[in-house]
Amino acid sequence: MDNKLRVALIGCGDIGLRLSHELPSERYSFLGLRRSLPDVDEKTIDWVQADYLQPETLGVLKAFSPDYVVITLKPTAYTESGYQQGYEQGARNIAAALDGLSPQRIFYVSSTRVYAESAGAWVTEDSPLAQQGFAALSLITAEQTMVQTGLPLTIVRFAGIYDGRAQFYLNRMKQGLWSSSEPEIFTNRIHRDDCSGFLAHLIRLSQAGEPLASIYNGSDGAPATRYEIERHLAARAGLNPPETVSVDGELQEHKRIDSSRLIASGYQLKFPSYQDGYQ
Repeated sequence: MDNKLRVALIGCGDIGLRLSHELPSERYSFLGLRRSLPDVDEKTIDWVQADYLQPETLGVLKAFSPDYVVITLKPTAYTESGYQQGYEQGARNIAAALDGLSPQRIFYVSSTRVYAESAGAWVTEDSPLAQQGFAALSLITAEQTMVQTGLPLTIVRFAGIYDGRAQFYLNRMKQGLWSSSEPEIFTNRIHRDDCSGFLAHLIRLSQAGEPLASIYNGSDGAPATRYEIERHLAARAGLNPPETVSVDGELQEHKRIDSSRLIASGYQLKFPSYQDGYQ
């Protein structure tokens, strides 16, 4: 076997693919585990058809003996049972498959949805977790399952992940859906390239022997209201906001994500705000 560091990407989708481009292929080898093989000619990843909901398919991890494991789960459906199956059962199956292995570190991708805050206050990694809501509770349970493995673990809670195309907002505005300026309802985000970039940064820090936190908020740290984002994009697209908005106070539960810990790690955001990221 070569001397490359082995990275297992469980649930390998867009973030895993981008991560494989962030780290040099001369030093790292990647194993991508997916329910179905992708329709891409991707040379940086060795693909394996493996489903974390089917434990018998995860035996490939022992043969690969990864130095690093990056886990990205998703619900089987946007229902309570779908979240329980995708996150809770998925995490249990992966934890069992990792038993007996000794990776240098596991990186578990979670979500800022786990926080209890809903009135717009700032949230750090130490803020209280949600006590209700099936999605948040399943995310929290999955995190705890990974903690209980006892393996070196870093949880990265990403905020709203976007790719820069702004289609969600543009489509809404073209349909006549515009948000009100009051009350201020904040949104949080991080560009997909910063998701993969930050994970690669953490792997590099680990390799350098630098201490890592157990939890990071993966956000650009620049919360903005939907009203502000809409007006910015409308000006760029030549759309004229109506005098009277049609969606008033749509998102009532909100928070502002503090990313000070991410910045303190030395990572430099490629897209520090939505003005930089939306094309």
